[in-house]
Amino acid sequence: MRVAGCFLEHDGRFVILYRHSHKPDGDTWGLPGGKVEQAESDEAAIMRELKEETGYKANVSELEHIGDFDFVSPRGMPYTYVAFRIIADKKHAVQLERSAHAAYRWVTAEECDALPNLIADFDTLLRLSGHIQQ
Repeated sequence: MRVAGCFLEHDGRFVILYRHSHKPDGDTWGLPGGKVEQAESDEAAIMRELKEETGYKANVSELEHIGDFDFVSPRGMPYTYVAFRIIADKKHAVQLERSAHAAYRWVTAEECDALPNLIADFDTLLRLSGHIQQ
């Protein structure tokens, strides 16, 4: 399984989303993103997810591929997390996908890392992506 996520950044902060408790991985903070569908490119998946979850209409030329990272989910399923970054010229007015997320925040990497309820492997991703020094 492949999952794509994006650090949507502006002025040293990025957007994180808080999942509703009744959703898979509920009551956790994570990046905008989701599963890459069959026959969908990683880039198409993250552009779709950004639009659905935040209202941000990304252009493929904005996407910086940070890396592909292999993890195992808490349910024992291996997956590859494809991480992207977009550095936006201005702070995006997030239009939250209310059916999936209850809240959002603009945070520094350190503020994010200090949260107690991050989605699985997010703390490791912050280090692998270079947002937090190892």
